[in-house]
Amino acid sequence: MDIKAFGNILARWGDKLVKRLGGRVLAILLAAMVLALIAVFITDAWIVEIEKQSAQISQVQRNIMVLQQLRTSLNQAESAQRGYLLNHKNELVSAFDQAIDASRRYIQKVEGLLTSQTDFMQDKQEQSWLIALSSSLEARNAEMKLAISLVQTGKEEEALQVVKLDHGAAEMAKFMQYTQTLIDQQSQAQTKLMQKREKTIVITRSAVIGSTLLLLLLVIMVIRQLVQEMNHRDQLRQQLARDCETYEERMRENSYMMKTLALDYQSDVERARQKLARELHDELGSILTATKMDIAWTIRRVKDREPELVDKLDKTMGYLKRGIEFKRQVVHNLHPSIISTIGFWPALRSLVEDMAERNEWTLDLILPDETVELQETVSLIVYRVVQETLNNASKYAQATEVSVHLVDSLDHLKLEIDDNGIGTDLDKKTSTTHGLSGIRSRIMALGGSVDITSAPDQGFSLMVIIPTRLGSA
Repeated sequence: MDIKAFGNILARWGDKLVKRLGGRVLAILLAAMVLALIAVFITDAWIVEIEKQSAQISQVQRNIMVLQQLRTSLNQAESAQRGYLLNHKNELVSAFDQAIDASRRYIQKVEGLLTSQTDFMQDKQEQSWLIALSSSLEARNAEMKLAISLVQTGKEEEALQVVKLDHGAAEMAKFMQYTQTLIDQQSQAQTKLMQKREKTIVITRSAVIGSTLLLLLLVIMVIRQLVQEMNHRDQLRQQLARDCETYEERMRENSYMMKTLALDYQSDVERARQKLARELHDELGSILTATKMDIAWTIRRVKDREPELVDKLDKTMGYLKRGIEFKRQVVHNLHPSIISTIGFWPALRSLVEDMAERNEWTLDLILPDETVELQETVSLIVYRVVQETLNNASKYAQATEVSVHLVDSLDHLKLEIDDNGIGTDLDKKTSTTHGLSGIRSRIMALGGSVDITSAPDQGFSLMVIIPTRLGSA
């Protein structure tokens, strides 16, 4: 992956993050992150400074302790010298030598500590005093060793004279003054360092508390902004839910209106068919019947005189009978008056059984109990669907077995019609598919569903679900 592609990925990720969190929330989060990093770096620097100051304080404390030990060692050396002068015990000489050696080591130790503490050596005074301290120690050491040597050689009087000289006491006082001066200076340095460390600790603590409070404020701002956005989104979601409910209610109302209009249209079509069927039956039927009667009368009058005319009239009478039969078929197709005459269920049974008898089908017929009542529109549409499906089976299917199952259940009618005919290709526009589209439009007008399955040489299957209660939305 090259840098440009990686940059594009980061840009897309950033855009998604901005859209999800919002620009203001993201800006506050970035500010909080920057502030946290700055606080971490500053706090770390102050902690390092506090550690440095603590190390300096520890070193000054060690200086004071070493100077105290130096004073103690010199006092021990002087005590050992005086004890030897009084008791002449050799072990006191060893104690004196050990005390002097310890004093020298402490001076070297103090020197090493002081030379590393350049921050508290104003004008090299500590080094000067340290040199003077070392010289005073060596002078005092030489004087005490001289007294011990005189005693060892039997010159006790001379040794006492050396001890009683004021020069030794002055050197001892000078030594103690030097060490006390150094101790006082180290104590002052310790006090200053401790005050400075305390001030640094206070500043660090204040900065940590301040940055923490600021971070807390930023977090509260982020949480507040997120809560506001969540509330806003919740309000938008609630408004969307209300709008969806409103739209769904409108869709239900529109659907009910369309359903009502479709039913009204179907009812109007059926009424128009019924009126046309009645007019054809009454007007055209009476005309054809009168014409048939007149031709029959004419035949009786002229059958002996005009045999050729009688033959012609007989042919005309045959045409007329065929016309009357066709008129009856048209009237029946327009409006099956048999439904009004004998009832829907007997009429439907008669339709199916007559079609099976004419086409010599093996029939499997299941119908509900005749006490089941249907609305007129529903009964007419069911009759039309069965009629249209069986007509297609009669004209095109070449079937030998047909099953018609009609079941009434839970305010719905379930109609299944199957045959073992040659089937049809539903993707092709034929007269069969045109009739099926008419079935679909009738059923959908009732708010029902249609499932048609067929393929060449695989028979035909129709399943229809029809609601029986059409008066509710």
